[in-house]
Amino acid sequence: MARPDRFARGGDHIAYNQLGFAAVGFRESREDFARQHDARDTFDAVSPAYLGQNTRVNAAAAAVLALAPAAPVVVDSKGPTISRAPSGYDATLKWQAAAGAVAYRIFWREAWGLDWQHEMLIGNVTEWVMANVLIDDYVFGIASVDGDGHESVVAPYISTPRAPITVKTLR
Repeated sequence: MARPDRFARGGDHIAYNQLGFAAVGFRESREDFARQHDARDTFDAVSPAYLGQNTRVNAAAAAVLALAPAAPVVVDSKGPTISRAPSGYDATLKWQAAAGAVAYRIFWREAWGLDWQHEMLIGNVTEWVMANVLIDDYVFGIASVDGDGHESVVAPYISTPRAPITVKTLR
């Protein structure tokens, strides 16, 4: 999904994400909002075969994430560790090494895109310069990869919201 959860909804995974833990919320693609969380939400409307398949897919996804190294840390006390150096028109990505990682995969998409459009596997480094790629035009992320090919969730380089501006009125 392009947002952390469904529109105007929430899930148990959000609190974990906010604390820095990788957490995923699983959703059915065609939820029946008329029956959710009320007296009509009964077992007779459940498809055991579909639920079983969903459970297997979710368990496999959880197992793959559990085997993967942690995502690299892409922020420091000042915010995301991304810059326009060295030329002013380059995307320079920096991150903290993740334990167990032997390589990293960089992801990027146009700033208005919803899904990662490009990816590139790089070696065991903690900085990468993408020449002539403007950080204002793209969103970047990076994942850790271990020796067996297990890949972490993507750590995005996202700016933190700025503090609201307070306006004082003159009397």
